Amino acid sequence: MATLKESFSKGLTAINVKTSSFMEESKCKTYIATLEKEIQTLKSNLGELVYAKTLAGETYEEQAAEIVQKIQEKHEEIRQQKLLIEQLAVEQKQILGTTPTDAVKYCAQCGAQNAGNYKFCCKCGTPLG
Repeated sequence: MATLKESFSKGLTAINVKTSSFMEESKCKTYIATLEKEIQTLKSNLGELVYAKTLAGETYEEQAAEIVQKIQEKHEEIRQQKLLIEQLAVEQKQILGTTPTDAVKYCAQCGAQNAGNYKFCCKCGTPLG
């Protein structure tokens, strides 16, 4: 009976850990998608700025530099979120008593997150290294 109770307790713990990790990972992925959309908007704004200022014969370097800085900051936030996702996977495996073996792979082509055992990207099909 004690073995059954222990087994049940471990199962509940595993479900709780996996659910928590999944929710945190989903939040990170949603935030990354939002940041990627913001980057696209900033790039569009940059192009419009350069075009308009060039037509008007005005300088745009200072304004363009500000937009480029914002884009770089968003890329850094994305990098931090991806690191957090990797850390969540490692922590989950540590808590559940398994060893992390390439828990996450990111596609070099599109940046999609893939399971460590995947040979090809689940989003774009690019071979994973």
